[in-house]
Amino acid sequence: MKKKRTSRTSYHATEKEEGSKRVQPRDKAMEISKRAQLCDKAMEIESSAKNCAKAMGASSEEDQLSGLPDDVLHSILARLPLKRAVRTSALSTRWARMWIHAVAASAVLDFTDRDFVRGQSPAQIAATVARCIGIHGAAPIDVLRVALSPVDALEQDVLEWVAAALRRGAREVGVDLARRGVLDNDDGHASLLQLPGDLFHDENSLAVLSLGRCSLRDVPPGAAGLAGLTSLSLDRVDVTDHALRDVVSECRLLQFLSLRSCHLLESVRVTGERLRGLEIVSCLAMRDLQVAAPALESFAFHGDILYYRDGYETDPVVFIGKGNSSVTWDADTPELRDAYLSHLGFGGYDRQIHDFAYSCALLKVAHARILTLCSKGLLHIDVERYSLEVDVHTPNLEELQLLMDSMGDDDLAYFSGFLELTDPPLLERLFVRLPAACEDTNEDARSDAATGEDEDIVLDEEISLDRLTFIKMLNFRGATRELRLLRFLLRRAPVLEELVLVTPEEEGTPGNHDHLLKVVKEHVSEARKAWKDAHVTVCRPREDDSRSPAHTKYYYHNDQAHSS
Repeated sequence: MKKKRTSRTSYHATEKEEGSKRVQPRDKAMEISKRAQLCDKAMEIESSAKNCAKAMGASSEEDQLSGLPDDVLHSILARLPLKRAVRTSALSTRWARMWIHAVAASAVLDFTDRDFVRGQSPAQIAATVARCIGIHGAAPIDVLRVALSPVDALEQDVLEWVAAALRRGAREVGVDLARRGVLDNDDGHASLLQLPGDLFHDENSLAVLSLGRCSLRDVPPGAAGLAGLTSLSLDRVDVTDHALRDVVSECRLLQFLSLRSCHLLESVRVTGERLRGLEIVSCLAMRDLQVAAPALESFAFHGDILYYRDGYETDPVVFIGKGNSSVTWDADTPELRDAYLSHLGFGGYDRQIHDFAYSCALLKVAHARILTLCSKGLLHIDVERYSLEVDVHTPNLEELQLLMDSMGDDDLAYFSGFLELTDPPLLERLFVRLPAACEDTNEDARSDAATGEDEDIVLDEEISLDRLTFIKMLNFRGATRELRLLRFLLRRAPVLEELVLVTPEEEGTPGNHDHLLKVVKEHVSEARKAWKDAHVTVCRPREDDSRSPAHTKYYYHNDQAHSS
């Protein structure tokens, strides 16, 4: 039977769908690559020629590339990434003015490349972008993306660029002034770009808006220029509960909403008849969420666990849907396709404020076909399972991904206990992202048999994952607890077809792969049926071409790297 490959991404956002439309066909991509190679080669030739001429004392020589027709130069430059196009300005006097005309001729003006701003003063950056827009004339601009810093030096310029793009029919505008490392003023407070109240006053073609470190305080609710939005992303924006509710309620076509590090949000209310994707990341003051979105398909939450603020009068998470034909915890919840709940990097379990809080959130999304959960969540559900007699049903679950930030004996118990509690009847794919750092090593596995560590994890009620055909474990080292977890799964997966073990990059030597494979075979030899029928792969991350989980965006790692 031919296996279906799982999509690498879930609906996390309209930007992704828009991006897919811009992907070049294969033949055109090959053409672009060839032209890029030609350009690099040409620069090498020109550079060598100039050095030769200088060494020979030549006073002046016509640039070798100056004879190329304008249309050829434009064709090459228009297909190069911005950083490569800028580099050509050093080739010859003619290329110095050519690249900016080629960039300006495109309907997509993308100034998000870090190399573009490197080594340039704010005045130089402003002059270059303004020149591109100016040369563009009255021609339509489809997309404008800007990722620049510092904020203060370019405030007025950015506003003028956005206004010009909107006047020329831009469908997508992205302003990212949240680049890490240049986020604050000297007094330690966030520097925000103040968007004027009339920026979105008039009707326009805007469908996708992404704002990073901007202020919406002066933008009135119901602005005509925002009415056509299908995607809205706010990162470090000073939006309040009421302002967000008013803006979203007026965007009747909105399909995707992303809120990142919006620290004024506390009690979030989102209403949208067409809303399909909702992403909430690191909104630290947020304590409860209510979503009235009957078409919601994808939900991602990364942050502290939402908890009750007024006793048990109001659930911390409430979904209001259209009623479902499928089995759900609550008939009013939307028919979610996928849900992502991660609390890595946030506090542990506090009985006084977290009682039943995690279970409440999980129960609202447990009917999804795809779930990503973290080890902090497994801890909470384990505590609540025994103290509050919580039951979690996952009747539709086909794919489960577990993000583990530790791998102790307790984590093994939480992991196995979660599967025992949910006993997902339709589970086909299991992804386990092990912690990057591991306390024990595969050397400890040699003494497992003597110490009894190779004994199976005992459950109160035995389970069988009768539909599980694919298991993938990342950051796998063959350490003691990793092997125990692997044996636990293999013994309960009678129809397993494929097992993929991806080692950490730094440990991915051929010798390690051979050793890992040997260790795995030794410790799962008793699960003969699963071992006999399953195809086993041990590989480095860059060698892995197996299927990926639906959720490939890991907010915790992003936050750490950028602090995402």
